[in-house]
Amino acid sequence: MPELDDLLGWAADRSAAGAAGLPEPVLRTALTIVADDVAAMIGAHAEPEVRAVSAQAGGSPEASVVGRPGVRADRRKAALANAVAANWTELDGGYRPATCHGSLYTLPAALAETEAAGGSLGDLLTAVVVGYEVVTRIARAYRPPLPLVLHPHATLSPIGAAAALAAARRLPVEEFSRAVLGAASMSLTGPFGHATEGATVRNAWAGAGAQLGFVAMDMAAAGLTASPGVLDEVFGRVGGAVADPAALTKDLGERYAVQDGYQKPYACCQYLHSSIEAAALIATETEGAQVERIDVRAHPLAAALRNAAPETTLAGRFSLPHAVATVLAARDTAATVFSRDSLRDPDVARLRSLVAVEEWSDPPAPPHDRPATVRVSFADGRVRTETVLSASGGPDRPLTREELLAKYRTLTGDLRPGFAGRVQVLTDPSTRLALDAPLRPLLDDLLAEGDR
Repeated sequence: MPELDDLLGWAADRSAAGAAGLPEPVLRTALTIVADDVAAMIGAHAEPEVRAVSAQAGGSPEASVVGRPGVRADRRKAALANAVAANWTELDGGYRPATCHGSLYTLPAALAETEAAGGSLGDLLTAVVVGYEVVTRIARAYRPPLPLVLHPHATLSPIGAAAALAAARRLPVEEFSRAVLGAASMSLTGPFGHATEGATVRNAWAGAGAQLGFVAMDMAAAGLTASPGVLDEVFGRVGGAVADPAALTKDLGERYAVQDGYQKPYACCQYLHSSIEAAALIATETEGAQVERIDVRAHPLAAALRNAAPETTLAGRFSLPHAVATVLAARDTAATVFSRDSLRDPDVARLRSLVAVEEWSDPPAPPHDRPATVRVSFADGRVRTETVLSASGGPDRPLTREELLAKYRTLTGDLRPGFAGRVQVLTDPSTRLALDAPLRPLLDDLLAEGDR
């Protein structure tokens, strides 16, 4: 379709121009996205499975393994390990207008490639911005039917990785297109049910996608081609989406997709965030009170997440009953609230059993399209109801700089006590962006074990 050709042509042109061809506000937003996702990678290394995955990477001087200070690996292995870490605690950023984590699909590959190639911070930001634009526009053009059957971390991550790598290498448009379309043909079929069931291999799909991005690059360089209709075949015929070609180019170059991303304040699926905020408003009254019933009305994406007995932290992070019950029991929304301990907490289990979920079948228009109402009935006859139309963290209610830095301190304080302070300096809005700074020493500084 001509719209896809136009999108990929634009992406190749923007890549060739480098950071100088991108508006400064877009670059600063991309830097925030990078810092936020790297913080999530660091924080995830409190989990034994993440440490085990990162321990498998090493033996090459190419690219940093974020969870292992001073350790580098082959760029493909580093991208895999860093992607697994990025999405483990559900604190990586996402893209608000579609079901797509644009940075998760682009940053691990772009980070590894840029460092291995001796590139700069500006090179990294360009690769992320361009790759993010390509994969999120494809996600908007091919919206899957509800309820979700395939998980976007599986279906979209090879495309995002290939687009970011093609941008990092500044490929000409013909090879850029071969890489992206080839990656689309390698789209994975990870079931969305793995998330709700708590099958943690789901957390490896974006890493597998990053590696497939490198494979697609190799095949494109060798001249291998995919069908020009591969997106219609993979996302339409197989995935059930109805194509909206106009979404591929609407306002292209005027408003960048990274500007419509979100950063997560809560360590669970973003579909649940409005319910969490509503529950948190009520939680101040639950101490010492007997809760008899909890009614939650939530938008269709959230209402489908009804597992009332999650067995793993992943399942808990994708459970509406668990999320609401945990916040009401803990009277807190910190990341630690969604840890393993919450799964076996008897107070949480009792509250989970009281949750009744109703689908909000006609939600308002964006940005209020992911609303929730939580109604808690107490034994003394009191009833508290709170409604949140749009959770914090999105472009309509962005986290402040202070809130982001506080998030980084919480996530990284034990493992990298100096990270938040270094990010504060790097992202200072009153100073010039260090676009020419070589990426490797910058990463070494950010990931150093001690404080300054």
